[in-house]
Amino acid sequence: MWGSENRRIPMSERSEVSLRAINNSDGNPIFLGRAKVDTTESFPKWQIRKITYDSNQAVTSILWPQNNEGNASTEYEFIWSDTTNLTITGISRANPAVVTVSSIGDLQNGDLIIIQDVVGMTEVNFDGTNIYTVENIAGATFELSGVNSSAYTIYGSGGTVNFSNVINLTYS
Repeated sequence: MWGSENRRIPMSERSEVSLRAINNSDGNPIFLGRAKVDTTESFPKWQIRKITYDSNQAVTSILWPQNNEGNASTEYEFIWSDTTNLTITGISRANPAVVTVSSIGDLQNGDLIIIQDVVGMTEVNFDGTNIYTVENIAGATFELSGVNSSAYTIYGSGGTVNFSNVINLTYS
């Protein structure tokens, strides 16, 4: 910023924000949200965007979630998350893939999920494009709709299932 007599003057702004991100396996933020400092994730006070990248890791698009009126919105009106990640204890090599978790929590058929931090069957880890649909929940297991994992590497250990609000929003 320029001040009197054409001299530079420091500019400061008091607009601190809280940031949250869900990164792909390359470390790029795919879902990025911000809110005023001290806003909890379950308050509808988040501005959220979905970012896509090309093979060179360059941003190709930024999409905004649809609000209650069906319009893409950059307003601070969304909930980041009001769910807890689920802990994966196994994934079958089958058609369809069956995921076993320590507890099913509030997960429901039709929820969109991402999987992260799996050792062994890394093909299922979130790469920015592989968002799965849950179906056929039975006890502590569910199927990944349309996913044939029979040619994937064997599940080793670990992993989490994230089915937060931000993933289940509609982006346009």
